[in-house]
Amino acid sequence: MDNLIAFASRRLVEDESLTPGYVYHDPEDATLPPGPGGRTASGWNLLVGDETDEQLADAGELLMPELEWLVERYPAFGKIVAAGSEGRQFEWDADAGRYADVGPSTGFPED
Repeated sequence: MDNLIAFASRRLVEDESLTPGYVYHDPEDATLPPGPGGRTASGWNLLVGDETDEQLADAGELLMPELEWLVERYPAFGKIVAAGSEGRQFEWDADAGRYADVGPSTGFPED
């Protein structure tokens, strides 16, 4: 996981009381060329799940933290990554305390 980054909602990164409500892996993101310092997109995207269209369209609302940091911060997300769930999307099931696989990745959540 060295030098791998993910796209994450600014709110998730700044408010540690939040849990990612929607995560997905976009295989096309994983093919982006490395950025400064050799950082490479992992393809993983983490959102609160209630973002507005305006927030999703605002590049300033998305940060690029290290994937390893996100896996440590959100162990349930780490299980998805470890399971090799590329190309899938997941929603947080608070009652079960785990992510539910909701099918092939389609990107940002639908309204």
